[in-house]
Amino acid sequence: MEHRKIKIKIKAIKDDRNRAVTFLKRKGGLFKKAHELSVLCSVDVAVIIFGHNKKLYEFSSGDINETIGRYQYVRGLPG
Repeated sequence: MEHRKIKIKIKAIKDDRNRAVTFLKRKGGLFKKAHELSVLCSVDVAVIIFGHNKKLYEFSSGDINETIGRYQYVRGLPG
């Protein structure tokens, strides 16, 4: 017997409390995956999230300013 994963439609969460709880859980999961990618593949990873409450959340496997500086240099952006 084959078990299929039910596809969930992604849509905005209207309830403030549920949205906040989901955000915290998913942010933690995203940061964990970013860390795992960094360790397993020996790469530099940076994740930046600007929350709806104007709060900044960030993860970096190294110095985030160095990572952002490298990004700006590679993209030809002023830094």
